[in-house]
Amino acid sequence: MQAKKKKKKTIIAKTTQPRAMRLQRAKSWLSSYEGKNVVRGYAKKYRVDLLCAIAELRTLGVEIKPEYEQAVRQTIVQRVEQNKTQKEVKNREFDGISDHQDGDFAYIAGYTIGGAPYGIRWEEMDGAQLEE
Repeated sequence: MQAKKKKKKTIIAKTTQPRAMRLQRAKSWLSSYEGKNVVRGYAKKYRVDLLCAIAELRTLGVEIKPEYEQAVRQTIVQRVEQNKTQKEVKNREFDGISDHQDGDFAYIAGYTIGGAPYGIRWEEMDGAQLEE
């Protein structure tokens, strides 16, 4: 019986390369690029954001429309605002209630098989504090 062959592990870099190295390699990559959107392709290939990709492609002599760059900047601003509002809504929803609390329970001890919470209710908690 033959032993199983081990698969070779491919190492994928999770960090970006230094800018000088990216620009040097991008020259040959640009000549062979066949996609529709060179900015997105560059950003994905070299793991940089779209604004960095635009700046570096301009350095390499690629013509990028100012309208496209403005649209990218506007999209980034909109995302930041959207994230802020989502955080504000999330903070308002919980309003000081932890993961072990909700509107009915002051302390959730656990959940039944059906998914219903059980624990100490707010009314019981008020009664316990009065006794002390």
